[in-house]
Amino acid sequence: MTLTYPPLKSGSLLAGSHPAAGEQKALVLLEKNGQKVIYKTFATGEIMPTHHASVDVLVTVLTGRLIITQEEVPTEVTAGDYVIIPTGAPHSLHCLEAARILIYR
Repeated sequence: MTLTYPPLKSGSLLAGSHPAAGEQKALVLLEKNGQKVIYKTFATGEIMPTHHASVDVLVTVLTGRLIITQEEVPTEVTAGDYVIIPTGAPHSLHCLEAARILIYR
């Protein structure tokens, strides 16, 4: 008995050799067992108002520069940085320079 698996999924979130993910504002790359990996883009000056997450959230910055504020404490992050936002913590985002991020929640 030979197992058949779905085809490999690939793409480029920056400028790699695979097809580009494009300029979507948000693209769910993987959703499994209630968890998601989300690719998001932000334009310079764009703001995500204060909100809360029902799980811990890992944000990884691929390109750009942002300020992520948790409980009124701002943290500037740039390409290569990550932050972990704890469950329930109020947080917001202000994009200082066009950015692409990965979110795991």
